[in-house]
Amino acid sequence: MLVADSDLGSVFDRKLIEAYIAEHGTDPISGDALSIDNLISIKTSKTPAPRTPAQSSIPTLLQSFQNEWDALVLETLTLRQELLKTRQDLSTALYYHDAAVRVVAKLTKERDDAIQELEKLNQ
Repeated sequence: MLVADSDLGSVFDRKLIEAYIAEHGTDPISGDALSIDNLISIKTSKTPAPRTPAQSSIPTLLQSFQNEWDALVLETLTLRQELLKTRQDLSTALYYHDAAVRVVAKLTKERDDAIQELEKLNQ
């Protein structure tokens, strides 16, 4: 556990600073008088354990990089496939929309022609 000197803000290991204070009765940095009551406990999150030498070897690192590369390539492939499918869906939707617009335009033209013919007959 870590502790801090409340006056100066220095951080120490609890066992080491208590042993130092018991032996010398002073702050190890400034030399001022210090008691255990002046210490404040600091709670820290646990740090991850460092890699073992076996995990830090070049073959292990190369294997790790290869695994990350493979995952990246697989994700890229999946995204490209999804993009291709989305483009095809969009192309189909645009084709159907264009066909619908053409049908509406054709019907509108036929209606306008029919109205004109009707007006000619009524005159």
